[in-house]
Amino acid sequence: MNYLAQITNNSWMKIYLRILALIFTYSGLIHITNIIGLGQQPWLETPLTWQIGDIIYAILDIVAVIGLWQRKAWGISCFLIGIFSQFLIYTVFLDYFAFTEQQRTTIYGLLGTEVILLLIFLVLLLLRK
Repeated sequence: MNYLAQITNNSWMKIYLRILALIFTYSGLIHITNIIGLGQQPWLETPLTWQIGDIIYAILDIVAVIGLWQRKAWGISCFLIGIFSQFLIYTVFLDYFAFTEQQRTTIYGLLGTEVILLLIFLVLLLLRK
């Protein structure tokens, strides 16, 4: 954790962590709007896997937002847990989350975006000064 705390002093990393916080704010709001019934379909009619995912990622995203905005090591940890756990569930257990081709395409787009976010993070991590 000390290493994560040290990298937050890099000026580019400081900016990027704030950008990540804004992105995760959007993600958290999507999950919250789903839960309160403002999503594409009534939340109680969605599959149980979606409901569980919405609850877990709404909490994880909001916690990550707070930590990333404050440039804390635990915020970076939440960011990494969120990304890696989504890769796990959306690759290994894709059939439990995507029932149509459109849903699969959306999930692949999400995973592609997360790869880009993670690669930028890794580049900044390796280029720390």
